[in-house]
Amino acid sequence: MNTDPHQARELRIRFAANLREQRQILRLSQEALADLAGLHRTYVSQVERTVTNVSLDNVYKLALALGIDAHVLFLPPAEGVSGKPGELSQATAKIIKPATAARKTSGGR
Repeated sequence: MNTDPHQARELRIRFAANLREQRQILRLSQEALADLAGLHRTYVSQVERTVTNVSLDNVYKLALALGIDAHVLFLPPAEGVSGKPGELSQATAKIIKPATAARKTSGGR
């Protein structure tokens, strides 16, 4: 098996960019996203800056907090972007209001 560290790095960069874009679309701070996902703000920051590798468990938590399917965070830009720059296709992203956000704003957690 031939593994290319450059390809792995590119995947982390793509994931980080998609995570940041989805977070910004929902107008969430890193702290708010971390809170919704049950993670620490500095961890979300490190993932977005590709300082740390993200586990599959945390990919799932982040996607759930964003209200999207986890695979969307790995899509190349050309596959996820709709007509407007920086906006993922709703059909692809299946953007919904994060279920945990409703609980957070109503005093839950």
